[in-house]
Amino acid sequence: MKILYLINFAGKAGTEKYVENLVRIFGAAGHECHFAYNIPGELSEKMQGANIPSIRLNTGRSGFLSASKALADYCRTNKIDVIHAQYPRENIIALMARSRYKGVKVVYTNHLTIHVGTKWKILNRIFTPKNHRIIAVCHEGRDIMVSNCVPADKISVIYNGVEPDPHPESDRTVLKELGIPEESFVLCILARYAPEKGLNFLLDSMKVLQSLTKKAFHLVICGDGELFESVKSRRDELGLTEAVIMTGYRTDVPRILSASDLYLNSSECNEALSFAILEAMNAGKPLVVTDVGGNRDLAENEIICGEVVNYGDTTGFATAILRFIDDPDYLEKMGVAASEKISKRFDLNTLAWDVFETYK
Repeated sequence: MKILYLINFAGKAGTEKYVENLVRIFGAAGHECHFAYNIPGELSEKMQGANIPSIRLNTGRSGFLSASKALADYCRTNKIDVIHAQYPRENIIALMARSRYKGVKVVYTNHLTIHVGTKWKILNRIFTPKNHRIIAVCHEGRDIMVSNCVPADKISVIYNGVEPDPHPESDRTVLKELGIPEESFVLCILARYAPEKGLNFLLDSMKVLQSLTKKAFHLVICGDGELFESVKSRRDELGLTEAVIMTGYRTDVPRILSASDLYLNSSECNEALSFAILEAMNAGKPLVVTDVGGNRDLAENEIICGEVVNYGDTTGFATAILRFIDDPDYLEKMGVAASEKISKRFDLNTLAWDVFETYK
């Protein structure tokens, strides 16, 4: 099968990881993968390095017509069977391309949990019935899509996944580089410095946690983004400069996760099914997360491996963390459960082929 993956920004976030995984797995199985994008970044560089045939399109607001025409021409020339679009804008461009080249199917993955306005509801009513299939990466994502006027009978819920590590091990060597004492309890979050990630709420929760315990703890935040300096100022204003380590973007995330005791997610909204949480679970780390998107699917549903707290409840978030700090047996039990849950429910080697079934 010939599959083209379409994305606007070929950067380095979870959606890009989703595309990268599918290209790698299906390519290794003998399928021919192609790639189309607008804004270059880490993913487009990886596709180029892997010799994946690629085309750059203007998928911005001014480029819908020209992008759809160029995409249709590319699909016709290369006999593409399926366009797998990421995000609503890319989906409309793909469906417009299909109107020019009927030989291609369009599958769309929704990575968002956003209630849209009237304009997008109208567009969804017009365009999404023409999709071959639509994928939601969590149950809340599916429910929100239906409320956004996407036809329910087109939607399949297929979780994101990772390749299970059957024997995750702790390695604290990176702590010295970060200036963290070996005996400290280490919290970790991988997040962009963006409003929806709730990092100021997280800092406020850390301040509450300081008032609840005398035990040493450190929070490591890995990531970059437009609010980096603002969050840094807030950290310093709260007197958390020593307790909260802001590393910036890291390429050695597995080392950070391995050195951590507990993984956090403080998102306020727009969280579907976080790859960062999956990677933390795969490293054997239990969770304290906010109740948004697929976080409850990850932490509590079926196999419990963490605690879910309402966004904004700083005392509840801090208290949930404190339970893990004060109870090493509970920490270990939930860490084992996190690894087990990856193997049983979030194995990429199974879930990728569930995605492939939507192409048929």
